[in-house]
Amino acid sequence: MGLIFFVAIVGVNAGANLVSQISAIIALKIFLLGFVACTIPPFIVWAVGFHLFKINPAILMGGVAGARSHSGPAREAAKEIDSTVPWIGFPVAYAVSGILLTVFGYFAMVLAR
Repeated sequence: MGLIFFVAIVGVNAGANLVSQISAIIALKIFLLGFVACTIPPFIVWAVGFHLFKINPAILMGGVAGARSHSGPAREAAKEIDSTVPWIGFPVAYAVSGILLTVFGYFAMVLAR
């Protein structure tokens, strides 16, 4: 609960200043950059994992889903192949991405001042 309250307080404090400083052009740039940053990496990870490292596609799907902190793709892959194999790659990728998101989010917040 403490982490949730911390994130909420930081968001409320930053939100008031952010809204007054964003114009339509900046908002569009932020949207496009966010879209690229959220769409391209999973495809790159999939291509590198599948072609370069020869990772089993089911395990790779779980790893990519874990790195994106979203269990839906792993659940659907497990249901599609009628196996729990996609869940093998999920936990480590989920934990590492959560830690990196927290650390880099803090640095982004510090650098934005």
